[in-house]
Amino acid sequence: MNKKEYIIIPGIVVIWITLTVFGLLLTLLAYDIYRKVWVVVKAKHIDVIRVSVKTRLESFLSGSESKFNDGLKAFEMEILHKNKSYLYLVDEYLLAVIETSSPKLRKRVIAIAQCLDFFPSCLAEINDKNPIISARGSRRAGLYNFEAAADDMLAALDVFSSENQFEILMGLARMGKGKHLEQAFDKIKNNVIVNERAVIEILSAFPKGREKKKLFRSLIQHETSFLKALFLKAADKELTKSLLNDITMLLTDINKEVRAAAVRALATLEELAPGKELIQALKDSDWEVRALAAKALGSIHIKEASLALVSVLDDRQWWIRQNAANALICHPGYDKLFIRALKTKDKYSRDSIISALESKGNTALIKKINKMVI
Repeated sequence: MNKKEYIIIPGIVVIWITLTVFGLLLTLLAYDIYRKVWVVVKAKHIDVIRVSVKTRLESFLSGSESKFNDGLKAFEMEILHKNKSYLYLVDEYLLAVIETSSPKLRKRVIAIAQCLDFFPSCLAEINDKNPIISARGSRRAGLYNFEAAADDMLAALDVFSSENQFEILMGLARMGKGKHLEQAFDKIKNNVIVNERAVIEILSAFPKGREKKKLFRSLIQHETSFLKALFLKAADKELTKSLLNDITMLLTDINKEVRAAAVRALATLEELAPGKELIQALKDSDWEVRALAAKALGSIHIKEASLALVSVLDDRQWWIRQNAANALICHPGYDKLFIRALKTKDKYSRDSIISALESKGNTALIKKINKMVI
């Protein structure tokens, strides 16, 4: 083989490799364009079906009882000829409607879900090892009020996932059965991984009534201080009023967080809060509890509360002094109370009082206090 052949052969190889790579790049580019076009087309197709599902269900969902029943029967027959994707979009629409609808409409949505036999798929998802899928199943079971899924949801709490734990607790709360939610919290009492705000949201979803009162009474007496405090923080004015004696007793609990949460719950009652007990809380051994009690006493306009607040204006903790000063401003004749407090000539009391007056915009009293100090 001569020298020219050595040069020609490598040149052909280089050209062949270049053309091959170029061809592959063109193929990949074409595939990428095809994939993107296909995704867009599929999304548009799904949107069309989604609108179709919405229109079809709305045609009988809000109608009269007879129109709803006839429409559901017809829809049940239609659904036999639809694929899983269509059923998924039906489920998606029903879940969206049930979260914001009236009780009457929720019952109808649940009836549709039962008719279309969605409950077995809820169980299958709840028991899936993937926590995301399990969470979806728990959400569906809760919204559809599928109580038979409660035991499976409790078992699924073994999966250590915040999303899964939230949806299980939320689902059980929506079902409105206190025993299920109590069992759930008892099971995770040492492993609550959802945050405090999420727990309050969950408990807010629990339907009002005797069952909720029974649940809260049981949990604020739980052996675990963390759960006691959580439920106290979630108690609204109505619940606090109905459990007043139970909550008041917790002001002497051994755990600081429980005592603080009890004061916070009582504060929701505003002027109806038990003044005597809150005044006593001003003497708590922990400053956080005293600070919350001082704030709560702003709504208790009785002489004993006013004098108690004056007495803590020289507390060594800034929050207590400041809360007491801010609370006193809400009391009648607060100007005389402040002047009385300043007779002790305590610098820290003066600073807290002036700060509170500045927030109130009472410049006249500030000038008077400054003259007193001079």
